Amino acid sequence: MDLGLTDEQKMIVQTVRAFVEKELVPYEDEIERTDDVRPELRKQIIRKALDHGLYAANMPEVYGGAGLDAVSLVLMERELGRTNFALQYLVARPSNILQACLGEQIEKYWFL
Repeated sequence: MDLGLTDEQKMIVQTVRAFVEKELVPYEDEIERTDDVRPELRKQIIRKALDHGLYAANMPEVYGGAGLDAVSLVLMERELGRTNFALQYLVARPSNILQACLGEQIEKYWFL
């Protein structure tokens, strides 16, 4: 039995680590100093997470998520954990309850 990471899982680690270093870490001092995430920064991070395919990685593809398996999600969470929670939280992993929503409910609750 091979317990090593798959090529896809290695790519996920590299992608999320690079995202954290480039898009989140530069704002850590500001967040610590002000104890707040500016609205424009919040929108910027969410947009970049969407652009990088990181938003809703925990959701099935049918709902617009990445449909990652459990190990891949843990690897993603580990990399996001390298930064301030207020920042990593913006790379949202919506509640799985959304899978029970229908039509307009999905649109209403999908984005932050």
